[in-house]
Amino acid sequence: MKKPTLQISIFAIFFSLSAFAQDLNVAAGGQMYISPTAFVHASSNVGIDSNGELIMDSVSDDFSDLFVVGSSTGTAEYRHFTGSSATRDLVSPPVSGQTFASFATANTGKIATGTITTSNLMYGPFDTANGVYVEYAAADVTPLVAAKGYRAGSIGGQTLAYKGVVSTSDVGITIVHAPGVYVAGTYKESNLVGNPFTTHINAGAIVTALGAASAVIDPTYAAIYGYDGAATASASTWKVINSLTSTELITPGQGFIIISTAAGGTFNFPKSARTVSTSAQDNFIPGSQVNSRSSFKLKLTKDANVYDTSLYFIDAYGSRGLDVTFDAGSLGSDIGTHLVENSQGYNLAIQALSTSDLTATDYAIPLEVNVAAGQEATISIDDLDVPSGTRFYLDDRVRNVQTLLTSNDYTFIPSSDLSGIGRFYLGTTSSTFSSPYTALNSVEIFSSATTKKLIVQGQLRHDSTLILYDIRGRVIQTHQLEASQTKHEIDVSNVSSGVYVANLNNKHQSKTTKLVIK
Repeated sequence: MKKPTLQISIFAIFFSLSAFAQDLNVAAGGQMYISPTAFVHASSNVGIDSNGELIMDSVSDDFSDLFVVGSSTGTAEYRHFTGSSATRDLVSPPVSGQTFASFATANTGKIATGTITTSNLMYGPFDTANGVYVEYAAADVTPLVAAKGYRAGSIGGQTLAYKGVVSTSDVGITIVHAPGVYVAGTYKESNLVGNPFTTHINAGAIVTALGAASAVIDPTYAAIYGYDGAATASASTWKVINSLTSTELITPGQGFIIISTAAGGTFNFPKSARTVSTSAQDNFIPGSQVNSRSSFKLKLTKDANVYDTSLYFIDAYGSRGLDVTFDAGSLGSDIGTHLVENSQGYNLAIQALSTSDLTATDYAIPLEVNVAAGQEATISIDDLDVPSGTRFYLDDRVRNVQTLLTSNDYTFIPSSDLSGIGRFYLGTTSSTFSSPYTALNSVEIFSSATTKKLIVQGQLRHDSTLILYDIRGRVIQTHQLEASQTKHEIDVSNVSSGVYVANLNNKHQSKTTKLVIK
């Protein structure tokens, strides 16, 4: 049965639940208020008298919706929750036509003080040409543009009120590309944009539009890059949403990054992407996974920092080359994959391969890994969801060591700065791992404080080499160990007290252990 629709002329009404109507008219002196957990769907037009008020509200995890099928006239207000100056938010005006000066006056005492220039406010766009954020002065009369993104911080985390026109048609935004892909830690092709509507938008519909706009959007980066609210931006700060992860809704007023081609141009937000949410919300609202698919994450752990890259194996659209909207470039992560075929040198945050590649052995996935000299790093697998019996191994082509990552982590310390591809590759096998390259899980390596010796205890399958490194990756000692002995004691009395790394390697097995010599 269809839901009833109404023609409503409003003098004073408060929507805390959802409502459907044909025409909505806010009369002079009237007020219409939509609470953060409600939505209003107008199947025809909305009219707001110049002396009337239509207010949409939000809190940190709930954002109201006004969905207008027809046209909207008059000025509406959207009270958009904005994070504090400690984390900041990427935002976009849910309604448009207001100058920043007018916006700042309406929100006096709410916008945080700028961090770039303390006389300014913590609100401004991303300057793509120079790769930096800008902060506006309170008196700046620059218009706040629909679909343009801004970085903002409020005092303590509170709503900032926007006043302007409700967009009911497709909204275009100009995006540009400054020369250079990556310069001095900035991504100059990055464009900060955002949801221009007073409704949620379907992330999948936006990703589809990004993929279709190949003249404007870099096909390797046909994805949404959402900010996770971290105080310090890094690669792990960005949540990547593409066709494999796009079962999400983007709230009204939410900003995000898209990546331009060298030509740039106009990207259009289609009105068909609009939708409403009836669930508990956040800036990016997770949806249910549409299809079960084999996948896992590769993690790189360095000190307290964790980076990851995702691999998916799907029946359709997954291949060894570029799959637009299914593969997604990384914004500078210290671990990523490169395309198996026809690579253009891009580091990927998400790569889609065919399900047949779960068992194929005629390929290897290049890994981009960035680690400083002397820094301990660990590569591991997380969120493993693949058919039983499928195994993945890491091939270290510098040390000639292979490690079954589905059973073991791999720890290493490069002696010189490591960057790009060439050292690590990922392979797969669906049978029992028959390669002799396995980790020495049963062999213990530890130091004895009383005897000032290193102890290697356990059965070696082959004669092995033990190399002791300092924390800068310099070789301190090298010892040959015979497989005929199950316990080896190594004198380290001439080694200074401190933290060291011991690597046991016979080109068929490998184990790396951090230890303290006292």
